[in-house]
Amino acid sequence: MRYSRWVLLAGLGAGTTFGTSPAQREGHVRADRGDGTYRNPVLAGHWHDPTVLRVDEDYFLSHCEHDQRGPLIWHSRDLVNWRPLARVESLANIGTIWATDLILHEGKYYLYCPIVTGVNEAGGHEFSTHVVTADHPAGPWSGPVDLGIGGIDPGHVVDRDGRRFLYVNAGRVVELSPDGLSARGELKEGYGGWSIPADWVVECECLESPKLFWRDGWCYLVSALGGTAGPSTSHMVVVARARSALGPWENDPTSPLLRTTDRREAWWSQGHGTIIEASDGSWWMLYHALAHGRRSLGRNTLLVPIVWTDTGWPRLPPDFDPDGVMTKPPGSSVGHGLALSDDFTGSRLGLAWDYAHPTPDATARYQVGGGRLVMQAEGSNPTDAAQLRVLPANSSYEVQVRVESTPGVEAGLVLMGHGHTGLALRDGRVFHHRRNRPEAPEDFTGRPVWLRLRNRDHDLELFYSGDGEHWTKFHWGAAVSSEAVTRIVLYAAGEGQAEFRDFRYQGLPDAFRP
Repeated sequence: MRYSRWVLLAGLGAGTTFGTSPAQREGHVRADRGDGTYRNPVLAGHWHDPTVLRVDEDYFLSHCEHDQRGPLIWHSRDLVNWRPLARVESLANIGTIWATDLILHEGKYYLYCPIVTGVNEAGGHEFSTHVVTADHPAGPWSGPVDLGIGGIDPGHVVDRDGRRFLYVNAGRVVELSPDGLSARGELKEGYGGWSIPADWVVECECLESPKLFWRDGWCYLVSALGGTAGPSTSHMVVVARARSALGPWENDPTSPLLRTTDRREAWWSQGHGTIIEASDGSWWMLYHALAHGRRSLGRNTLLVPIVWTDTGWPRLPPDFDPDGVMTKPPGSSVGHGLALSDDFTGSRLGLAWDYAHPTPDATARYQVGGGRLVMQAEGSNPTDAAQLRVLPANSSYEVQVRVESTPGVEAGLVLMGHGHTGLALRDGRVFHHRRNRPEAPEDFTGRPVWLRLRNRDHDLELFYSGDGEHWTKFHWGAAVSSEAVTRIVLYAAGEGQAEFRDFRYQGLPDAFRP
């Protein structure tokens, strides 16, 4: 199935142009080495819980971003270079999404999404799984339909007799209606998992991420175990198979398929795998992992080759190294990367921007166009303020923006993870959040100021400028936590409004790998 050029251009947003890709312009980490080989990650940054779908020579990818503007759909023709198509805007501002499953069934695309609906008495999240549909992955996507079932990490499968089923975490399964838009009954136990050895260092059992496919008369169930937020050796990929989508399931006798066994390895907490057949009949697995010592980048998306045994089990190639140089899958490049810089000339926010708070009136806080972003202030500090944020694509980068604000408004540029640090303009003075007092001698009342942050592998330098050309460095820097996912945040607190212009991101050379 081919897609016209207008479909592939859909939703790229402000700050995005064809010709030179965002990865080249902004120095993003890029897997494609230009010589027929690649090196992980294929998507650097917090692009986790991948689900991938092949349609002829095209691949489509979705993640769990915990974002509020709706998940991104990505496109590729070689599994290594990925360009964004669009956000699933019908899922914006209705709650936090925990993993998705993107499938094609009888000519229609389905995206199954568990959405946080509340918190239970024990303090855990409660979920309800929803589904949206479209005629092509770029949308438009339908409004969400609530299936009325809980669980996270859905995985769709069609059995031999044409019946449709949805698996969720803890190995539970429910039958779907023929149109895939409602559940028939309640979730029930479908797969019991694999027993983790008692001496392994993991976070929890956490059976999740069911992804299913058929090969040679077997239905394969690929799952994650061990937990995603715990020790570096927690997460893993396990495989089971059956002659029916409902089992009985037989675990691979050499499980797990993939796991980090030592924190000295380049990639930690490797798990949440989706196995897929490429257009030439080769097999691959997309999954997520943390870069050694850099949890701040989040769970990156990685790609590894899969080979099959004579007895029908998937394996990693002999002497496999997920951090090594590998031969690319077949297919042409569509370019790579999601542009982070934004000149705000378009009438809509660029695809990279995300809201922090999922409220129905979120879009009313932001007006974009004519080269400026106007943000209506709220709250009293960066944490509860009006926010727009992007995920960095490098462990070292520089970011800057021009800021103006009305009296009574604090407007700034910060990095937010465990806490926040950065610069802000308040009542004409620039101050550093860590020290929380004005340190720039100039008074910028009634005029703009340019703010710049330079993050060199968690060591932060701060700069300001009165003209965007001549910069003054603060004497004091800061440390950015390496233990929490870091986001770049524009915010406005107080009462009134702030104006942002010319947001720029540039990746810097760094020691991305240990």
